[in-house]
Amino acid sequence: MYKILNQDKETVAYIQNMMILNKKREKVIGLVIGDCFFGNDNKVIGKIIDQTVYLLNGEIIGLIETNKDKKDPAPKKGLMLEAWDILSNIKSHTSDWITLSKKWSKKSLSDVLQ
Repeated sequence: MYKILNQDKETVAYIQNMMILNKKREKVIGLVIGDCFFGNDNKVIGKIIDQTVYLLNGEIIGLIETNKDKKDPAPKKGLMLEAWDILSNIKSHTSDWITLSKKWSKKSLSDVLQ
C-alpha cells in the first residue's frame, strides 16, 4: 500500500491494488491504470511520474510514499465492487503529453477525483 501526500506532507489518500482509497480507506475515489489515474467521472485526471502525482496541466497534486505504518489489510469486497464500477465505465484511457511543472495545484486530490 502507498500513501498519497499533499503539499504539507499530510496523507490524503492511499493506493492499494490500483485503487485510490479515501483517507479512511473506506471508499474508492479513483483508480490507477498504468501511469494514469482516474476519478469518478471515468476519464484520465493525470499521471504518476517518478512518485509524483501530476494533473494533466502539469501541476503537482500529490506525492507517493510507501506506507510503512502497518501491514496492508486485504481489500474488502465492497471496495472491489466500487473499483469495478469505475473501471467498467472508463471509455478513454489515454492522455496527451503532460508538460511537468514544479507548481502545486490549488485543488485537492479529492476534489479532482470527485
